[in-house]
Amino acid sequence: MPFNYPKLKHPQNCSKCAACMNACPLHAITKIDPFEVDTSKCAKRKECFTCAMACKTGALVIELGNS
Repeated sequence: MPFNYPKLKHPQNCSKCAACMNACPLHAITKIDPFEVDTSKCAKRKECFTCAMACKTGALVIELGNS
């Protein structure tokens, strides 16, 4: 079933500040460099977008994916 998950779409904009990691209520972002998301955790809270909203540089976007 499709779900939305965060992706580092613009890595050149990432300041590695960890705001996205700190904002995630499920701790689904496991690494900043290189960027990694535990999609099994992220999928448990569909339509959250908290991490992308925390990203002030626009490096992180939400994309449609598959579980």
